[in-house]
Amino acid sequence: MKFVVNRYFPVLINIYTVWILYLLFFASFRYSETILFELRTIPFQTIEDYSTNVIKYDKLEFIKNIFGNIILFIPYGFLGILYPRLNQFKWIFFVFFTIINIIEFSQYYFKRGFADVDDVILNTLGMTIGYIIYKNWFFIKDK
Repeated sequence: MKFVVNRYFPVLINIYTVWILYLLFFASFRYSETILFELRTIPFQTIEDYSTNVIKYDKLEFIKNIFGNIILFIPYGFLGILYPRLNQFKWIFFVFFTIINIIEFSQYYFKRGFADVDDVILNTLGMTIGYIIYKNWFFIKDK
């Protein structure tokens, strides 16, 4: 199992990252002349809005936004396979948190979406879930 993961994960995570970046910056649904691009800096404001307003009208949109932001980033919790330093939670958290903030701000700067602190929270939660899965179920210690 360890050989298969070590052999294919680098290729798969790179392909996955390109796909995620495409979704975040270039997918046709991400850009519209009518969308107001803004910085959302109040934690849990967007989550609360989705929980109280959007779910009443469009449950699929709620699921896509809230759970999608978590589920799509679970594979990044496995980055310790590629970079041994990222086997420590403090390092993977720091690196991921920094990069996801750069990506969120870039979406705003290039007018490809909102820069939303809730996306950072949900994406980081997804990475953390992935890290827990990696450490508890897939991490195979060398004998």
